Amino acid sequence: MRYLGYVEAGSDAYATSVVLPDFPGCFSAVDNEQDLNAAVQEAVELHFEGEDFDLPTPMTLSEAQNSSNFDYQGVWMWFEIDTDKISTKLQRVNITIPTNILTKLDALAGSQHTSRSGMVRQLVEKF
Repeated sequence: MRYLGYVEAGSDAYATSVVLPDFPGCFSAVDNEQDLNAAVQEAVELHFEGEDFDLPTPMTLSEAQNSSNFDYQGVWMWFEIDTDKISTKLQRVNITIPTNILTKLDALAGSQHTSRSGMVRQLVEKF
């Protein structure tokens, strides 16, 4: 999904920075402008990490340009955000695994005082 970012060009003394108004408090900065897209994706992923809220509807360019929060020198740019990496909504899935693995999963989840689902999430997040 495409979201707007307000980009302020860097210099020898300052990094290039971007503020993402659809994600209040979310921003990034890079020394090399070629790294900007990856840095924006990482910033949004970190912004949502451990949170449980819906993705905002992207603002339009005209809404962004009329915002008084961005009255300093910069330009608006669109950034393609991979929302599959940040969606925090729960989704029910059905998996098939061998009984011996399920027994190990249940034992591990019990030792961590969590559910099967919670344990699977913890294990996957480590990678």
